[in-house]
Amino acid sequence: MDNLSPESVRRAFKLYLSLIEKSKITKKDNSDSFLDYEDPEISFITSIFEEEAGIMILRSGDTLYYTPGTDNKFLGFTNEELRDKMGFSNNTELYVSYTIILSIIIKFFNGENYNNKVRSMLKVEELEAYITAKMQSIDKNEDQENIDESLNFNFGKVSKLWLDIPTYDEKIKNYLQSKGTKISYIRRTINFLKEQGLVNIDGDSEIYTTDKMETLVISYYPESTRKKEILSFLEP
Repeated sequence: MDNLSPESVRRAFKLYLSLIEKSKITKKDNSDSFLDYEDPEISFITSIFEEEAGIMILRSGDTLYYTPGTDNKFLGFTNEELRDKMGFSNNTELYVSYTIILSIIIKFFNGENYNNKVRSMLKVEELEAYITAKMQSIDKNEDQENIDESLNFNFGKVSKLWLDIPTYDEKIKNYLQSKGTKISYIRRTINFLKEQGLVNIDGDSEIYTTDKMETLVISYYPESTRKKEILSFLEP
């Protein structure tokens, strides 16, 4: 698109900064910026910002979301940044959390490209049982080294860590402050996803995905070949 107007560039940059600051823009709360996104010239300019910054702008109804691009680091963070953010000491602990996230996607979505949401709620206990069954299957697989190499994901160490810890511990008062149980890892992961605006949890037991999560998974997430391969491996 030639001869872009300075005003359109300013409005596109204002839209971009608002999304970076707030993570989302709603038509109700910021109608000017929301309607600007529908302008072809402004939309074109923001697409350049997306490409250069490695991010995506997602639309779901009357809401615009900002999220890292599918080719960006996992959910937009490096392993080191995520370890610090989630309080993990090594990559094996972090990959346990990755496995939990991928399992949540599998339990909520299906179809060739995970473009169909099949449930509205997932209980923490069901998620834990699903991951445990999968880790037991992986632990018994004699071809595990080749699988880890082909997927570039160390499921061998993940399954050992997961299976070596109990599900609950009555002595633990706050699972968010612990890494000693399966539920601790699940709660830490859910808390991180909640901070990113991707899930909500009712009490301590019921997980719900947000519109942002649904838009991200259904529209973009499985476009990454490696992520799709890992999701397919973790399926029942």
